[in-house]
Amino acid sequence: MKRMMISMKTALIMTVSLIPFVCASSDAANDADLISWHDAKTQTVEGRGWSDTAEFYNRLPAKAQGKVPKSVWGLSKDSAGMVVRFVTDSPEIHARWKLISDSLGMPHMPATGVSGVDLYVRLDGKWLPLAVGRPSGLENESKLIAGLPSGEREYALYLPLYNGVISVEIGIAKTATIKPGPPRTLNIRPVVIYGSSITQGGCASRPGMAYPAIIGRRLDCPVINLGFSGSGKCEHEVSDLLAELDPEVYVIDCLPNMVTGDVDERIRYLLTLLRQKHPETPVILVEQAPCQSAFALIDPAAASASKNQVLQKIYKDCAKEWPGKLYYVKGNTLLGGDGEGTVDGVHPTDLGFQRMADALTPVIKKALR
Repeated sequence: MKRMMISMKTALIMTVSLIPFVCASSDAANDADLISWHDAKTQTVEGRGWSDTAEFYNRLPAKAQGKVPKSVWGLSKDSAGMVVRFVTDSPEIHARWKLISDSLGMPHMPATGVSGVDLYVRLDGKWLPLAVGRPSGLENESKLIAGLPSGEREYALYLPLYNGVISVEIGIAKTATIKPGPPRTLNIRPVVIYGSSITQGGCASRPGMAYPAIIGRRLDCPVINLGFSGSGKCEHEVSDLLAELDPEVYVIDCLPNMVTGDVDERIRYLLTLLRQKHPETPVILVEQAPCQSAFALIDPAAASASKNQVLQKIYKDCAKEWPGKLYYVKGNTLLGGDGEGTVDGVHPTDLGFQRMADALTPVIKKALR
């Protein structure tokens, strides 16, 4: 039996390695009669903090419009952090997704990360990357993978990081079955991560490589990504919304977007609010990482030093009132010291995001205990 399981695992890994990540819209006509399509909403959808949203794949509730800054409201329509989990025995998996914006990529971030979909499979208890759907326009259809070994497996489809989706559908063979993904191994309330463009996922090559997604796979628990590019400034209105949620742990990683003068008042407001409404919920404060363009700066940490110093003082003050529930992550642990973890000195590459997950995952585990 053990030999048979190993051979099946080998077969699946060989299948993945032999089939390139392609957007197979040209095959759509030939496959149309053989594929059945299923609305992703009928499966297990993670990453939604509120149910009362204007559109299903929005990240903030409809009532936030007009209360939070316009930039935050606009970015809340991006589907960053949302993932569709499902179980199927189909030998092939397709995806159809309709985007909000035809701006598919950015100069420093590929279209696969901005507007693509990213498929993972759970194998022997571990999540492995399987295929990526490359966007080509507002409406996209892709044969993600074919020739899979027989058997029922669990899959996770990550949605675009810097674009919104109007609809998402999963295509399987008409002879196959599909059902929602089961509870996570760590069957807990979500981990909520609030922050900047880095939290949102800039500049991951594909949606599954943003650090909140990596943490979700490593812990095998749901994660809500509330990163807002250039707009994670911890305004009171946003803090009020964060306090409405009931997560297992809060991760606050918004320092990169804040000015030093706002850090003390706004972070203290947020912590006071969370302590009032969620006194038993751990909170993790994350410093800003030093700029990685060390060759151009005499002191790469200088740009973030003042903000980090303020955050350190807040932590020391509040930890006394919040014993055992407040945690702290130093910025110099996040990206490594070789300067290879970012695209531009600030926004992580996939390597940088892996390093961020390495730094944050143990702290989240400790907070969960």
